[in-house]
Amino acid sequence: MPNYRRHYRPGPVFVTLVAHRRQPWLVDHAAQISASMHRAHAKHPFRHHAHVVPPDHLHWLFEPADTDFSSVVAAFKRDLTWALKAGGDIGPFWQGRFYDHLIRDDDDLHRHLDYIHYNPVKHGHCARPGDWRHSSFHTWLERGAYPDGWGASEPAGIAGMALG
Repeated sequence: MPNYRRHYRPGPVFVTLVAHRRQPWLVDHAAQISASMHRAHAKHPFRHHAHVVPPDHLHWLFEPADTDFSSVVAAFKRDLTWALKAGGDIGPFWQGRFYDHLIRDDDDLHRHLDYIHYNPVKHGHCARPGDWRHSSFHTWLERGAYPDGWGASEPAGIAGMALG
């Protein structure tokens, strides 16, 4: 039995899930990741805010209908694992634990949105956030949340952030 505590309260949560031994398989299964998020939503309703799928980890910002974000994460991981095993892939797929951060206020929310959307640039997967397909950045750009050219350099608000 794990010896750690998670704190639960209403509001958005930022989570990081890491592939077992940081194996770079997630991008190859981005469509299945999206489908598994939808199926997890059917079992444990949540509001999806943002996500990014780099090769070896997943950053996800969502707000569960209740306070139990762990059930959302567990349903997602379980669904994706079953789908991959049914497709002939062999596990283990995930590291045992995940990182979580309860969003404190609007500034914290925006900082984590920026962190998620800048993450592929930070890790050298692309030059600009708009170049990375496996992210909610394009949706936020269409909403007018980001100006054209955002992310050409690291945003000041996330400089030095290291999450999960």
